[in-house]
Amino acid sequence: MIANEMAIKGFPMLRLEDTASFVLQCMEDYEVQHLPLLKDEYFIGLVSKESVLDIAVDQTLATIAENLLRIGVNGGAHFTKALELFSKHELSLLPVLNEQQECVGVITQKILNENIARFIGAEQNGAIIVLSISPYQYSLAEMSRLVETNNAQILQLNSFFEPATGAMIITLKINQEEASAIISTFERYDYQVLHYFGKSPLHNDIESHYHHLMNYLDV
Repeated sequence: MIANEMAIKGFPMLRLEDTASFVLQCMEDYEVQHLPLLKDEYFIGLVSKESVLDIAVDQTLATIAENLLRIGVNGGAHFTKALELFSKHELSLLPVLNEQQECVGVITQKILNENIARFIGAEQNGAIIVLSISPYQYSLAEMSRLVETNNAQILQLNSFFEPATGAMIITLKINQEEASAIISTFERYDYQVLHYFGKSPLHNDIESHYHHLMNYLDV
């Protein structure tokens, strides 16, 4: 998933002669805090609402153009680069640039969120297991094998280091909604299970009893 595939058109591209009042109106109309500034179709920088509020309403963007940050993402970059820039600069919108530094579209927060959800498989059904392991213990092949021995598969895997403990935190999404057997297998192999989100045999029993009760009351 690359930035070009996420870029959308239709948002205003600002010019040096645009006044502060015009820019603020555009930002209000499109419900964003940032818009790209172009000169002869080439990207100059990203205009923020905060920077525009520092000048008089009848002043043009030419007065602040030299102070703008050149925050944009190359169209061939992986979408996680866009996520990094959104987070680092607290953006509401990110310009997507081609090799000639022309702005070919923008990525909005809504589009970014939709792609994050797709990337982590949020729409797919399945249990989530969070493990804590030593970095030296990490083996994708072994984790896959342990899951597959329980007739399941890993749909999604994400990991990060916990600075306080030095442990690696692994989040697995499984193609089964009930994963108690998989959890037991991980524990037998000395994986520490921090969290589990999904159906358990206990929940299944409760649900079964509930349906029996409803059937009884319908009689």
